[in-house]
Amino acid sequence: MNGVIHAHGLAIPDMPVLDAREYPDKEALLEAIGNALGFPGYYGANWDALEECLTDLSWHEGPLHLALRHAESLAEDLRDTLLDIFQEAARHWAASNKEIALYLL
Repeated sequence: MNGVIHAHGLAIPDMPVLDAREYPDKEALLEAIGNALGFPGYYGANWDALEECLTDLSWHEGPLHLALRHAESLAEDLRDTLLDIFQEAARHWAASNKEIALYLL
């Protein structure tokens, strides 16, 4: 399954889970995402770098899934940009059968 999936109350095993309430700003959130997903060392923890890492998965094998709890606690512009980037990456990989998804719990 690709894209942004609203999965409130769903328990998802073997997937990194971040709690959005723990990241007070964009920089902290993007750094946490990079760490949780094992992004390569060149990841710069900014929007462009997130998009690049999600659309060039040469550094990663298999599906790429991330669960985010309490996404509603993020500032609206931050949340919207994050969801847009994951959605675009999912569209990018859809024809290649590469799984990439952000689960909102």
